[in-house]
Amino acid sequence: MSDALAPYRDAAVAIGRQAAADYPELWRAESLPEPIWRSLADAGLLGLSTAPEHGGAGLSTDAIGRIARDFVRASGVKGLVTIWQAHNLMADWIFGRFATPAQQAQYLPMIAAGAATAAFAVSEPGRGAHPKLLATTAMQSDGYWVLNGEKAYVTNGPIATVFAIVAVVDEDASGRKQFGAFLVPRDTPGLSILPSAHVDFLKPSGHASLQLQDVRLPQSARLTDLTDIYPTMVLPLRDHEDAPGAWARLGGYERLAAAVAATADGAMAAGGLAARLRAVAAVLEHDPTADGLLAARAILGDVAALLGDGLEGLSPADGALLTDLAKLGGVARYAVDARFKALGQRLLDCDS
Repeated sequence: MSDALAPYRDAAVAIGRQAAADYPELWRAESLPEPIWRSLADAGLLGLSTAPEHGGAGLSTDAIGRIARDFVRASGVKGLVTIWQAHNLMADWIFGRFATPAQQAQYLPMIAAGAATAAFAVSEPGRGAHPKLLATTAMQSDGYWVLNGEKAYVTNGPIATVFAIVAVVDEDASGRKQFGAFLVPRDTPGLSILPSAHVDFLKPSGHASLQLQDVRLPQSARLTDLTDIYPTMVLPLRDHEDAPGAWARLGGYERLAAAVAATADGAMAAGGLAARLRAVAAVLEHDPTADGLLAARAILGDVAALLGDGLEGLSPADGALLTDLAKLGGVARYAVDARFKALGQRLLDCDS
């Protein structure tokens, strides 16, 4: 695999270094400079997950994660890599796995060329993504789907050209909801795209809130013919994102370990960090299971604790990288804790 990925990894490293040189304060920028996006497109890095018949490379999510590791190490800007990684992962998740052939033909060539990007909208303000609480609806009316509701924390929302929006399509007598997903182009009447509050890290990556008021869509806008997409499209999404995300965090911490080693008093600390990071790389390389990933994330949590809230001698850019990685770990901690409890219960069940 490494030989096949070499051109993409080399391109990511070159673009990452150039971005850091051209935009030394990219880590605090509110949006991604267009020349960086164009460089990514020209290098073929925006169609990595897209099938070759639609103009892409057809790479796996694991391959995208390995490239992300190099990209973060070279650029030092986790938010830049988040934009790029989400673009590729959502192309695969939304269109590669759940779109009709006609929808794939319409969008994937543009996505691979960098002329379009997709965002997945599930969570709602004050409700999160819990299926019992989600309230955005899609109702049939005169041959159209009509969507009403709101969404929050939509990754890449500010730059998305099309949204895959999850909405309630039915509810039975017991109150159990069924969900569909609908493609909503950015310029659709009734769709408002607003800044997302309380997301103050991972710059220049952006998040958006959506408001939908009588958004009318043709029947062809619905993704997949599944009666309820929540168990197949929403619940497994974290698993789809976790391994590539762990590779990217590894690259960020490897950069920080190198920065620590270069400080006056950092050699001893850097040795402990390097040993743990080699362990994470070994787990991701050789145990790509849910339990292996859980172990990798636990070790990364240990690395974050060693680094603490800050280190003397780090550049402002590396300080921002440390903050981003720490906040990412905090966001995911509840899920990690829940999975450790589930793993512990399985082990107890095996022993009994």
